[in-house]
Amino acid sequence: MKKAAVAHIPEAGQVTLKSTLVEAPGPGQVLLQALFSSLSPGTERALMAGHILPLPQNLGYSLVARVIDIGEGVEHLQQGDTVVATAAHAEFQVIDARTLTPVPVGTDLEQSAFFNLAHTAMYAIRRSGLQLGEPCVVLGQGLVGAITAQLARLAGAVPVIVTDIDDTRLAASRAMGVQHAINPLHDPDGVKEALKAEGLDGVAVVFEATGARAPLEQALDLVAERGRVVIMSQSGDGQLPKFADKLMFKGVSLIGGYINSKPFALYRSDLQITESWPPVMRTGLQRYGHSDCWTSDEDIRVFLRLVKSGRLDLRPLISHRLHWQQLPDAYQMVWDRDPALLGGLIHWQD
Repeated sequence: MKKAAVAHIPEAGQVTLKSTLVEAPGPGQVLLQALFSSLSPGTERALMAGHILPLPQNLGYSLVARVIDIGEGVEHLQQGDTVVATAAHAEFQVIDARTLTPVPVGTDLEQSAFFNLAHTAMYAIRRSGLQLGEPCVVLGQGLVGAITAQLARLAGAVPVIVTDIDDTRLAASRAMGVQHAINPLHDPDGVKEALKAEGLDGVAVVFEATGARAPLEQALDLVAERGRVVIMSQSGDGQLPKFADKLMFKGVSLIGGYINSKPFALYRSDLQITESWPPVMRTGLQRYGHSDCWTSDEDIRVFLRLVKSGRLDLRPLISHRLHWQQLPDAYQMVWDRDPALLGGLIHWQD
């Protein structure tokens, strides 16, 4: 049994470090020791406010950890393996081994901590059907929007245009290679001028990643005929723009990008031919990972490979590195919507 600190929300807007006892892992479980975890200013602020689940709740859902003990029946992991997990900000915790994705040796672990936001962005790219050479706009350059822009570049989008009302975020996006980064507060016609400069009347895909609904009207102005608009974020603002006519007359597809609308992982059972006929069912289940069905687990593996290869570099998005004992201070920044906080990273080892 281990004693561990875990980030906890006792009431709306407050985060404390709670001490808890962690038992040994049971069948199908592993014991994790935290290495890094990331902050999600959008989702976790909603959790802090009690908008997602009733409070009190623990906090956190994007962790890099080391496996330090394994329960009975876990065959695909070993002690010492590094994994990413949809798990709480906690020093130690026991978790279902099926929810873990191994991190390839040599992968940058700080960047790996942003896997949950990254595969949310990857799902939006896949749902959009973005093709080589298609232009796109990403509205909002928080973590998810900024990563979406980078994945769109990797997928071959030309040009990639991004917008945000925070110049610091836009500067990070420019440093990461987007062609046009526009603040609509300072330059309300900037996107249209960028399209004109590129010889475009509209774009094939607009990714709406602002966390609001009003920008959908702008998205439907920017998208070309028979284009696609992907809604990437949940909204609590209650604003429902009038977009039905534009949606219909342009023949636009409106696509939802909620990450849990796809399976986390798939496992298959197969018939096999042995020494006698007829074929019989193979013992156990095998992980199914092929491009005809991109699960969350497979997209996480793709993200980690992109980071390891250096094709995706999220380091410009890490604005704060904090020790785990500073978690309450970090989440005060989240609660206050501190504009300086873009990507928060928690270090769990001294």
